[in-house]
Amino acid sequence: MSIEIWIEHEDAEEIRKSLDVDNVDLPNGMTINMVTEGENILVINLKMEVSRPKDLLTLKSTADEIMRHVEALVKTMERLNI
Repeated sequence: MSIEIWIEHEDAEEIRKSLDVDNVDLPNGMTINMVTEGENILVINLKMEVSRPKDLLTLKSTADEIMRHVEALVKTMERLNI
């Protein structure tokens, strides 16, 4: 199972770098791949083997957490006028 998140922001590469350091201790069977496309598109792909219902919830929760981190990063960058 996979979830793909597309984020458009002028600082997509900075967002990717900030998120990348948090990709440690992932649940078993999960991978996260992040790439920037062009100057302002960040594509985040989460993949996980789903063998039980709990795995699906873990995948969704991880996607939700990433989106919360992105929102916090964007708000912080806006406040600092970065």
